[in-house]
Amino acid sequence: MNHAPFDPDPLKSPGYQVRATHRAFDRLLQRQIRKHRISNGFWYVLRALWRRENMSQRELADEVNLTESSTVLLLDSMERAGLVRRKRDTEDRRRIRIHLTPKARRLEARLLPNVEEINAMATEGIPPGDLEVFLRTAIRMRANLMRHLAAGPEAS
Repeated sequence: MNHAPFDPDPLKSPGYQVRATHRAFDRLLQRQIRKHRISNGFWYVLRALWRRENMSQRELADEVNLTESSTVLLLDSMERAGLVRRKRDTEDRRRIRIHLTPKARRLEARLLPNVEEINAMATEGIPPGDLEVFLRTAIRMRANLMRHLAAGPEAS
């Protein structure tokens, strides 16, 4: 596979641009959701569980791209805040499943409009076709990186 030679200019670095863009999204998100006493860490877990509840702690950690230990600490805080409950899996007692509380379910309708607004801000002036190409490209880049991560440190 041919690649252009590396250019250290941050304006030409996909990694730099994705990180800087993510930080801007994160700062705007925090500004919006703090009114609801929700941290960005809580947000990512809630978003994953709104899409697919009843995940194991390990599945959730993978889904939100955190270590299992960080996920456990986050879930401890979310449980104290009344947002999640943990239940032992009935088929495998070693596995713990994560469930949303009614309070967390009610937050979805209040928080998702904030994300819609932030996405609208970020995509102002970008033609829909360009946005589709960007999304396909970002998804492919993440898949590439995840494949290399899965291969382990020896493969790097």
